[in-house]
Amino acid sequence: MQAGTGSMRSAVYIERRAAVGTLSDVARRRGWIVSNLCFAAFLALILIGVAPFQEWVMTDQTGQGDIINQALHLGILFMLLFGSGGALTLRQLQPLPLSVVVLLAYCLLTVTWAIDPMISLRRLILTSLVIWVLFRCVADLGYERVLLIMRWGLIILLILNFATVLLTPYGVHPALREESTVVGNWRGLMPHKNIAGAACAFMIVLEIFDVRRFPKVISWLAIAGALIFLYFTVSKTSQAVLVFGIVCGVIVRPYSANYRTILGALVLIGTGFALQLSSVYLPVLATVVNDPTSLTGRGAIWPLLIDYANQHPWTGAGFGSFWQIGNASPIWRITRSWVAQSSHGHNGYLDLLVTIGIPGLVLTIAVLMAWPLVRLFLSLSITKPQRSLLFAMLAFCIGHNLTESSLLNGPSVVEVFLIITIALIFRLADRGASARNLWSERRLGGPLALAGSGSARGVIGMGVPARQPAMRDRSVEEC
Repeated sequence: MQAGTGSMRSAVYIERRAAVGTLSDVARRRGWIVSNLCFAAFLALILIGVAPFQEWVMTDQTGQGDIINQALHLGILFMLLFGSGGALTLRQLQPLPLSVVVLLAYCLLTVTWAIDPMISLRRLILTSLVIWVLFRCVADLGYERVLLIMRWGLIILLILNFATVLLTPYGVHPALREESTVVGNWRGLMPHKNIAGAACAFMIVLEIFDVRRFPKVISWLAIAGALIFLYFTVSKTSQAVLVFGIVCGVIVRPYSANYRTILGALVLIGTGFALQLSSVYLPVLATVVNDPTSLTGRGAIWPLLIDYANQHPWTGAGFGSFWQIGNASPIWRITRSWVAQSSHGHNGYLDLLVTIGIPGLVLTIAVLMAWPLVRLFLSLSITKPQRSLLFAMLAFCIGHNLTESSLLNGPSVVEVFLIITIALIFRLADRGASARNLWSERRLGGPLALAGSGSARGVIGMGVPARQPAMRDRSVEEC
């Protein structure tokens, strides 16, 4: 009788475990679908936004357009938090690396001395939301899925841009309410020609370096169409930096992390060479910067930013507190010319210098550029094709900020591309570290060996199969 009772209890226990497993699988599948939809919607919101509909439907209600934009951002955030219907893991609640958290914490500190703390705080919250959403989507979807959604999304956007140029007057910058230098330039469905140019350039980088399991005919047609549209945007920054990014991706292609021990010496040699070149051409650069007519007016902006930075080198004006905060904007105390009406300084590094000071600028470069580059070049789990693509993407974003401003600039298109690139680098590098730890534990017979044996699903949150001790992503052929 006792044996029969025990058997019944065992059967009930197994049924309950199976039911829990089924519910968990359903929640996981629902969460994956939600992440796909949220990532695609977020890209559309960043690249297109509500600007076209605002101009067509509610031309004089710019404030309402901003409210709709913010509501859509919050909607995507809540979908990622509560859309799956299951319990969230710690990694899903806090997907950000510690270095990024430290950077955002320092930006929050600068809010305390910002000229308008409320505006500064709102801009920081929006920037943090964008970063959180992108890291969360990359963590949920993985390398291949993120790139696939981006490629198809940019192709669809390119088609819509051509249709907008050919069928509507919105596709070309109009003569009214526009500065004369951009009138007639193509922008398609996007708010500005520089945003359209950056999207086209980034699409070309993706199509050149990420050719896995994607029809080559579509890739070449997409490259040709993007080149044509990029040309008619007359976005000179994107055109120049595109070449720089492609060259960087091609140069790094033969590099293998197995030879990372000599990388430090090469970096030192390259840095010394760059410093020598800069000392030689510094007078020429100073002449260009101080010329108000150079670089389509940027020569009139940068000296003003440098002067303000010399007066407030360590604190700056506070996060997001230099441009467009009303009459209190520091730029209005410096000049009353057309420069004061700009929305940014056309240099991401100078904009950070005048808002969060030298410490904030150094921390931003370390967190968003130097450390991702270190992980990219030292990780054994990142293959050559992956490294080539990610380095080209990172180089494009770094170079783009020399004459445009997007660093820590909330939903800026190039900032979004930069954060996606960094999140992909961390995802691939962390996966390799997790695989190595599991393999070491197996060899030593540690606790992870038991967790990773048999039919285990893999390293939690990383998607690494437990039966594969390899440290590389086998989905990409290394050649």
